[in-house]
Amino acid sequence: MNQYWILILITCVFRSYFLIRYKLFVNAIHMRVTHLNGIRALESALRNGSFRAAADELGVTTAAVGQQIRTLENYLGTRLFERTAAGARPSSSARAIAPRLSASLATIEDVVNQLKQRPPENRLALTLPSSFAENWFSERLPEFYRLNSEIDLRLDASNRMVDLLAEDFDFAIRYSSPGPESYDEVELFGDFVVPVCTPEFAKRYRISKQQRSLAGVPLIHLGERTPDPDWADWASWGAAFDFDTQTLTHGIRLNEYNSGIQTAIQGQGLVLCGIAEAFRAIQEGLLTTPFGARLNCPGGYRYRLVSVSGRARSGLHYRFRIWMGQTAARFRGEVAEYISRS
Repeated sequence: MNQYWILILITCVFRSYFLIRYKLFVNAIHMRVTHLNGIRALESALRNGSFRAAADELGVTTAAVGQQIRTLENYLGTRLFERTAAGARPSSSARAIAPRLSASLATIEDVVNQLKQRPPENRLALTLPSSFAENWFSERLPEFYRLNSEIDLRLDASNRMVDLLAEDFDFAIRYSSPGPESYDEVELFGDFVVPVCTPEFAKRYRISKQQRSLAGVPLIHLGERTPDPDWADWASWGAAFDFDTQTLTHGIRLNEYNSGIQTAIQGQGLVLCGIAEAFRAIQEGLLTTPFGARLNCPGGYRYRLVSVSGRARSGLHYRFRIWMGQTAARFRGEVAEYISRS
């Protein structure tokens, strides 16, 4: 009888032990899933600059993002954001880990993508600004086609800022400042602002390199061109080269950048334009720089070929990356030669 009760006691002890271990295991798994959501919310909020932007990206409510981050804060025992009436501001410790956090999640995303069915080796998906696609990229693309006739090219020519970590693009061409460490970037070239018009327009309004007033000359003003803080408008360009700024306020105002180039090509005005997107029309004689190319204002950003660091690439992707670098180098040389002649 005593042996029977001893056996029962041992059974109960082992059963309790394994129940406790099982609950600890389940709680650990739950903790990992819960806090993984919090980590995703934290990374998105740090990268996008607000809980609202993170909620839009993750497809949840702003309150849900806040709750996920608060749960993560409780687990870590530290504040990641300071809540104020003006919104949530990241702490210094949160800002310090932001680049590594983005890179780590990008690595996880890349592993998941590699486990999925890989796209064909000949596919290349590229997103780039629409005006850059039309005025710079399209005329150079046939050369890459000749070298890689098997390419299946997917182009997204738009002005939206694509999230390469979330969307299925291999590369992006951007006019921007340097990106986070989770991105691999090839610096292509800078840009500068210079007035352009048709040769006929310059003759009609008797524009010369010596004049410093544009009274009576139709001007084209372009809005929403770029977030580059150094991108010049007529006022800042005129001030840089001692023009009478009182003569630089009239003219046509347009929101679409490419429509500004087309309006200039149609002979309707003098437009401040980036050399990267006007250069083809200048080479073809459709546009000219009536004050010479030396009267230019450099932008602060640069064109970059961007991809996700560590993501698997095909041979075609490597060839495209090399070709873009070589093509950009030739363009830099062509622009430098044009400036030297003007």
